[in-house]
Amino acid sequence: MLGKGGMGERIRTVLGRRRRLWMLSLVGLAGLVVVRWNGFASAGAASASLAEVLADEVDVEAESVLWWGPESSVEYRSAIFRGFVADGQPADLYYVAARVTSDGDVLAVRGLSNLTRSSSADELSPMRIGDDHAAYAVRVGEAYDAFCLLDLRGEAPSVTEGWPRRARAQNAISNLQETGRLAGFGRTRFALRPASDDLALRVEGSQLVAEAGEARVVVGLDGEVVEGTERVERQDQEKGMPGTITWVVDTVRNLSFVGPEPIAWLESRVFAVKDFFQRAYYGAFGTPDTEERVAEELGVTEEESRRRAEFSITDPEIGWPPASLDPIIDEPARGEGEWIAIVEDPFVQSYPNAPPALYTTYLQVDPERPFTRVYLAVWDPRAVQLRMMSGTREPESATGETARGMVPRNPETLRRVIAGFNGGFQSLHGEFGMMSEGRVYLPPKPWAATVAVHRDGRVSMGSWRGPPEGVRHYAERWAVRQIPDDMVEYRQNLTSVVEGDRWNPWRRWYWGAAPQGDQEQVFIDRSGLCLTEEGFLIYFWGKSMGAEELGKAMLAGRCMRGLHLDMNQRHTAFELYRAFPRADPIEELGRRLDGDMEFEINVPYAREWRVRGRKLVRSMTPMTFPRYIRRDPRDFFYLTLKPVLPGPHLREGEEGEGVFVTSGLPHAGWTHAFARTWLGGAEDARTWLVRIDASRALPQPLAGEEETEVLAYLTNATSTEGPRHLVMEPQLIGQRYRIVSEVPEGATQVLSGTPVTATSQAAIGVDQDGFWVYAEAAGDPTSLVERLQTAGVDEAIELPENVRLAFVTEEIMAGPDGYEREVDALAALGLLANSRPSTEVLFPNVEPRPYMYWGPMQDSRVRYFRGEGPRRFTGPDAGAP
Repeated sequence: MLGKGGMGERIRTVLGRRRRLWMLSLVGLAGLVVVRWNGFASAGAASASLAEVLADEVDVEAESVLWWGPESSVEYRSAIFRGFVADGQPADLYYVAARVTSDGDVLAVRGLSNLTRSSSADELSPMRIGDDHAAYAVRVGEAYDAFCLLDLRGEAPSVTEGWPRRARAQNAISNLQETGRLAGFGRTRFALRPASDDLALRVEGSQLVAEAGEARVVVGLDGEVVEGTERVERQDQEKGMPGTITWVVDTVRNLSFVGPEPIAWLESRVFAVKDFFQRAYYGAFGTPDTEERVAEELGVTEEESRRRAEFSITDPEIGWPPASLDPIIDEPARGEGEWIAIVEDPFVQSYPNAPPALYTTYLQVDPERPFTRVYLAVWDPRAVQLRMMSGTREPESATGETARGMVPRNPETLRRVIAGFNGGFQSLHGEFGMMSEGRVYLPPKPWAATVAVHRDGRVSMGSWRGPPEGVRHYAERWAVRQIPDDMVEYRQNLTSVVEGDRWNPWRRWYWGAAPQGDQEQVFIDRSGLCLTEEGFLIYFWGKSMGAEELGKAMLAGRCMRGLHLDMNQRHTAFELYRAFPRADPIEELGRRLDGDMEFEINVPYAREWRVRGRKLVRSMTPMTFPRYIRRDPRDFFYLTLKPVLPGPHLREGEEGEGVFVTSGLPHAGWTHAFARTWLGGAEDARTWLVRIDASRALPQPLAGEEETEVLAYLTNATSTEGPRHLVMEPQLIGQRYRIVSEVPEGATQVLSGTPVTATSQAAIGVDQDGFWVYAEAAGDPTSLVERLQTAGVDEAIELPENVRLAFVTEEIMAGPDGYEREVDALAALGLLANSRPSTEVLFPNVEPRPYMYWGPMQDSRVRYFRGEGPRRFTGPDAGAP
């Protein structure tokens, strides 16, 4: 036992000393972060004197300066003001502290900081509200995009609630670096939806009133919207808890007298030394057994591998999982390149009666480094949706928009999220494009490697298009206009690792972790993402790996487009999740959690949910663990399951009662468009139930010109009427079907009718997974209402006697029972086959070019100049928003 006065006391003493040293280190770093300017100016008024002192740093709009704090020349007063770094550029809001005399002379200034850094937005003059708050309007182009409420006392304690003392101290230093104050500023943004041509702000008592056109919005000083909630979207200040090492590196890098180049030089040398000693060590003592090491890393026993082997045979009907990969080295280990199903895993969410959503394998890529392995995770975009989330700090929006930095907390997403993994480089290292949830945070860079998500859920990968004809200088204005209308998310990084069967087709020599001009390859933890020939997506991760080895792994994975993601061990990881409501707990694990690899926690900001999860590979070391299910300061990707037919069975009855099947039904390839079952007794006393995936069997009013193949009809459905409606509401990605009494704005009405009753003989509704459920009684004594409730349908529309479902077969039109059914195609609602692939090459006509084309464009900066101070733009595009 570790008792008082014994070993335990000595350990506590040592740990206490380490904590004190850590806190002293933070204080020392805070001293380095403080930026001071000493100056004197006497221009008659304090604001004019301040403008004169800061003239070399920023053009101060003197009439906009808002002062607060002690009125003594001995102490520093605080001020925020509207400032410019170049004529024609939008203004930003700045903070500074100054010693001011009673005559308006400025004796000294310190802490000059750009609070908004929004290159495409124009922040207007701040106005005071009470003693502790201010407000300002935000204009983008000719329209008012938002208004913001500032708490001059500092950010709210809730921003760092639950953080350890270490993280709160780090946050204070970051505040000092970014805002000039340890306390920072509290900020709540109110985005106008839609933007307004005019906006007036005024104070009424202790409330802020915003009048945008005919709309009136009233906001309290606590940020609560008292009036006009339908007109604004409140965006609270949000932060992700920083790691330790990564935070130190970023903080030092952002010091004006350090900058990114010395850090890159130091990193490259450290990694070179580490690689030298690793090779020497394994050369002297030998390499551990690869099979044993992989089993330990993946947490898969030999017995589990044998059990999962049955899932690794490619299904010829759906083409999933992919065929095994050919090993790269001459003497591969047993099982190398063979896909292992992540199935029946207590840490990973799954969808009933669907193929395994994820598979994993590994490859050895470097004969000189037998200790280096690349781990791969593959998924089928037909059944798994890729999403992107911007971090709370990285990247910063051009308009001041803030991101929540976490997987959405709505039940639908939490119920389906299965994984999260790292994004690309920080914005400081290239400003590569980022768009999340329909909002552009960084504009796209020409010819950059890109992964994108479209409104219909399609994922595309490839090289971005070049600039408009005749354009020689990069600007946000035309870059944003290049984004396709149907694109809602994208992430860029560097140029493509592979295209077709070629590694590094753009002949890039710099792949990060080294000074910009250094051509020496750095061996480090790297990650990547690719689109395969079969249309699947693969995540790659490996330690002690160069960019060329990442390219070898991608080519072995049959990738036709490859994107380099982030690097370094703290920045790269892939995590698996299984979230569940606390009121509906899942089965007990039956053993203690492996804390190095597994976790189970309450879902942050959704305490009615818990999540159990694990790393994909044991040796992954993210900056925090778990990382992507929490709020994160950097951007990341996450994966959600798509419901696929046949879906969950209703019961395991005799002769298949309640068991949904897809065989014998028309389809548009996998995933299936229809699944059917029956409930009841004899064949003449049962109810037929058909699930319909309306994203695969498109209702005729929603189909495009390319959809021509009819899979089924609802006979005589074009003339149905009634007070209840089956409608389609467009979502950011995909669509949602509901039964409603009033058609919402923007929705498309598909069917109408009266509510289903106990005497109804046919009906259609929508279940919790978004599938249509068609029900048709055939002498069943149990009511259709009860049968639909068993199928998970709470509301449904009764179908008239002449409106019935008919499948199109090669020979006849047939009902769910298989008997022939007459159809008048002109009066029927057709359900058309959607055979569009779930992945595609983005801008397939873009071909690789020499550096002289893509290099200058990608090296252009529009926003991130940390470590260099404000920069004045004098080029031909200086006035471009």
